[in-house]
Amino acid sequence: MLRPLPHRGDVVAAGAVALAALVALVQVRFDHVWANGVHLLYAVAACAFVGALALQAPREGAQPRPYQSALLATTFALAVLALTRVAQALGSDGLDSSGTLAWVGGALAALGLGLSAARGSALCLLLGSVSLVIALVGFVDWASSPSGAAAFRWLLLMLAALFALATVALRDSSPERAVAVANTGGLAALALGLTFAIDQIVPVKLFGPGAGAGWELFLYACGFGLCAYCAVDRAPGPGWIGVAILMVTTLVAAGGKATLVGWPLVLGAGAGALLFAGLRPSRPLPPAPGEGDGEVAEVFEIRIEQ
Repeated sequence: MLRPLPHRGDVVAAGAVALAALVALVQVRFDHVWANGVHLLYAVAACAFVGALALQAPREGAQPRPYQSALLATTFALAVLALTRVAQALGSDGLDSSGTLAWVGGALAALGLGLSAARGSALCLLLGSVSLVIALVGFVDWASSPSGAAAFRWLLLMLAALFALATVALRDSSPERAVAVANTGGLAALALGLTFAIDQIVPVKLFGPGAGAGWELFLYACGFGLCAYCAVDRAPGPGWIGVAILMVTTLVAAGGKATLVGWPLVLGAGAGALLFAGLRPSRPLPPAPGEGDGEVAEVFEIRIEQ
């Protein structure tokens, strides 16, 4: 009974999503009414039930079908609720502390990466990778308690670079997983850019010193690289994230001095070179092999008749 039939998979997935919505609703509405152990019990039971459905669904190809991806994502969402209750049972108020965020993120990363390996799901790889980034950020905050944002910025930069290398390594062998890894690296770069952009908007400096040319160069490289990856491989996810990074980076770079020297000159030169390369006059190409053969034969027949 825990093995969904393929022709009923969409109905089963819809029911699992409705069950997850019910669990989340009850968790919030009865937060201070029922004991924490009760919330933990039914959250774990729902997570185990939907997880069993996801793992028992028959595989029909290299990638899970949409209903199977929905079951896997629902399992992950229910795991978040269950682990939040576990954290509260251990004395935390939720995911408010860096230590709790570290171990909960680590558990979710293990779950996501494990489901990805078991079912070949690129979506679970994305969820697990993002959870890993969150876990590492929480661990750095818990272990070293840095006074500023410099440690987190360098961590996000390193993670974005590592995910970029992983994308290149997976692009030929597993395009779907490469897109998931690229999305994770892009989100890490976007978080890095937001640490600079927020200080441009908020009068109080929350994250310390602003971005230098090196940080802006890295962010522009991430944004343009993701957009190029989207155009070449026709993967929309990296393109949207790349556009968001470019917008955030432009906001950060716009806070500099009122001069055309620097990024205005670099971006203007790059735009001019690319537009010239794309719009420059070109010589007409020779006809493809085989084109014009019919016309030559027709002219030859007309001359013979004459």
